[in-house]
Amino acid sequence: MQCYRHPENPAIGTCTACGRAVCSLCAVDVQGKLLCRDCLSSGKAAPTAKDPNTAFLIELLAGFFGLLGIGYLYAGRTNDGILRLVIWIVYNIIAWVAIVTLSAIIVGVICIPFQLAIQIGVPIWSALTLKKQMTGGSQQT
Repeated sequence: MQCYRHPENPAIGTCTACGRAVCSLCAVDVQGKLLCRDCLSSGKAAPTAKDPNTAFLIELLAGFFGLLGIGYLYAGRTNDGILRLVIWIVYNIIAWVAIVTLSAIIVGVICIPFQLAIQIGVPIWSALTLKKQMTGGSQQT
């Protein structure tokens, strides 16, 4: 694919406003979007300002549900948003695995005495009951 203005140059992408192929001479990066110089000069693709309060709410609420960084993506700060999103997801996975593992260990340690008592006590009770029934004690079935 060749540049629409400089056919001798290979295109590095397409303008997000008009869709034409652009070379490195014509391409302009505006908040992570590739634009041609014509669209930029005509104001077709003037960057829209994002509301800071909306970005705040999106970041806060998404963060509560494990998606920290979504507010940054909304505001056009893609690198910061992706970095926060990946780190937050990895952190949450590690934290929850640790919490579940430690909880299982703690519950297991607390339950060990009860399990041992049951493991030892029930066979003793069952054997005594059987012996008593066989020696003429209570005739339970």
